[in-house]
Amino acid sequence: MKNRSDAADEQDALQQKLAGLGEYSLRKTYYPELQERLAELDQSERFLKNIVDNIPAIVFAKEAKELRYVIFNKAAEELLGYKRDGVLGRNDFDIFPAEQAAAFVQRDREVLARGKLVEIREETVKTSRGNDLILYTKKIPLFDDSGVAQYLLGISEDITERKQLEGQLLQSQKMEAIGRLAGGIAHDFNNILMVIMGYADVLQRGEGLAPPQLESVRKIASASEKAAQLTGNLLTFSRKQVMKTRIANVKEIVQHIQEFVGRIIGEDIQLRTIFTPHDLLVDVDSGQIEQVLLNLATNARDAMPKGGVLTIETGMQEVDAALLRSINWAAPGRYACIAVSDTGVGMDEKTRQKIFEPFFTTKEPGKGTGLGMAIVYGILKQHKGFVNIYSEPGIGTTFKLYLPLATLATDVELPVAIQPMPRGGTETILVAEDEADVRALVEEILTGHGYRVLTAINGLDAVEKYAAHRGDIKLVLMDMIMPRLSGKDACVRIQQQDPAARVLFISGYTMDFVLNSDLLDERTELVMKPVQPLELLRKVREMLDG
Repeated sequence: MKNRSDAADEQDALQQKLAGLGEYSLRKTYYPELQERLAELDQSERFLKNIVDNIPAIVFAKEAKELRYVIFNKAAEELLGYKRDGVLGRNDFDIFPAEQAAAFVQRDREVLARGKLVEIREETVKTSRGNDLILYTKKIPLFDDSGVAQYLLGISEDITERKQLEGQLLQSQKMEAIGRLAGGIAHDFNNILMVIMGYADVLQRGEGLAPPQLESVRKIASASEKAAQLTGNLLTFSRKQVMKTRIANVKEIVQHIQEFVGRIIGEDIQLRTIFTPHDLLVDVDSGQIEQVLLNLATNARDAMPKGGVLTIETGMQEVDAALLRSINWAAPGRYACIAVSDTGVGMDEKTRQKIFEPFFTTKEPGKGTGLGMAIVYGILKQHKGFVNIYSEPGIGTTFKLYLPLATLATDVELPVAIQPMPRGGTETILVAEDEADVRALVEEILTGHGYRVLTAINGLDAVEKYAAHRGDIKLVLMDMIMPRLSGKDACVRIQQQDPAARVLFISGYTMDFVLNSDLLDERTELVMKPVQPLELLRKVREMLDG
């Protein structure tokens, strides 16, 4: 089968031949044959275009002289967010940010100069929606009969999700490797400490030491005890500490340390506890779970130097396989959830990504070992649970601890209301979410149930999109923390345009934390991340019907 360029050249030649013939001669001799050939060429061109359009990867081509786009397939439109009509005939500088466009053009010129296939294993592309995609791209020149490059063909595969999963796997492997190292060091170090502590005790109990020497020995003993505590933490992190598990009620675990937590955080921080009315039974080493909560309380205290509110809230959540994609030690099912929230300084994304690494700390030298969060991670993993973090600078932090609910021989069942499948709809919903992956997921859930979805990448974009489609939008589903304009401020501006506008917030923070932080008011409708699709659909339907 001829390629598109050859087919087009042949079609042009036939049409020129057609134009040069007399009408009588044409009809008598050539017309039927030429018409049939033109129809075949047109069908061939449509067939090739259909193939390119339905390839499940980005396919593009540029003419070699000015690198203007001549092909831009359907997958390129969907993934990059740019319409074909707005791309064809334009170059990268007309479409992408200048720095990115310059990099594309430089690479294209290199490919054309080399005259052969070039693989670009990883390149980041900014979409029209503002999020970044990571692409694996192959580029190759297309030559004419004389060997001159006429076009540059490119095929790109979206590897964003793969790279994210690789990063999560690498982090998990790194934690595992450091844990093994820490465990080995701790065991050996404990032998050394036993000698130091033993001889220090002998010297303290003996006679003949002058008071200054006795004081020095006491300092050695004290330091070795602190070192022993540190090695105990290392063993906990490395999951080599023996667990003694039993069935326990989460509420009782929290209540047991409530008074001690109050002493840790001091008088200028208010402690609030909110318990679900249902018993949450878990098979745990209660002492280790208490240690997790104390570590989080200590961190919360340090994050609120001027005072604030520390909230510990319990609940139950159904966790599906999608949430556990990168957590291979946990299984889908019902989990007890303990949310520990503070109104402190919060943390940026870079800090959040490193928070569980051993010996990573944001505290001043001498103020911490950097093991507290690593121990939290290790203990939760040892119990086949996991932890999620939600945090923003200046807003505060929420740690959500998940522990699998116990299955008892007596078949104790927690009351779970059976709800019908939520009804879909055709209404228009504006989804405002700055995290591209979350935004895409919510859009997919809603459109899959018939809704029409408009998307916004930040608070200001949400306000502008609402103004442009005010008559159509029936519900705004909005993240609470977004760049350029917060969810609260965006909600105010939207309701200034339309006091009857319905807004449903989605957040990783608990409602109690939201109210204490003055992020929203008590009338706010809120669903918590990670929210299950059916739960989200039920709430959306409830808001629309209400």
